[in-house]
Amino acid sequence: MTVSDNRAVLTPQLAAGKGEPQDLRDLVSFQLRQLSNLYSKNTASVYQRKFGLTMNEWRLIALINTAGSLSLNRLAAQAQFDKGLTSRIVLKLTERSLVQRAQDPSDARGVALSLTEQGQQLVAEVFPEAVELNRQLQSVLTRNERDVLLQVLEKLTHQARAMLDQERENAGTA
Repeated sequence: MTVSDNRAVLTPQLAAGKGEPQDLRDLVSFQLRQLSNLYSKNTASVYQRKFGLTMNEWRLIALINTAGSLSLNRLAAQAQFDKGLTSRIVLKLTERSLVQRAQDPSDARGVALSLTEQGQQLVAEVFPEAVELNRQLQSVLTRNERDVLLQVLEKLTHQARAMLDQERENAGTA
């Protein structure tokens, strides 16, 4: 896909910076989802080809690495996965000797997940690749655009959380 193919996603009116959204392609939510999908497809292919990891496996390993130790519930929440999916992925990672389970010191019934030495070594190999892919994605932006993008994403994330909280309250599921 060429750059011009990507630009063609916007309707001509919105691409010119004029007017309200005319169709789905003009919605920021659609554009963010499209960017996320394209980037995820690329990174998923790279991680599978180079490291034998799925995107979901990488996400969990990276989150455990950052925290040092996490409960399954906290890991699921941070990854934004349901507990069932998280449990199945952790089982696979445990079978591959990348993740280990131990009794949670703060909860006698709980389990604390951490990386094995092999898991830590894998993170040390994968993370530089993740940084490089991120650098390549942002390479079309100026330094100022990258700074602004981070600020905009933070604001949009905050607003999306507030909207979700409000919807949960409205639906009675808060």
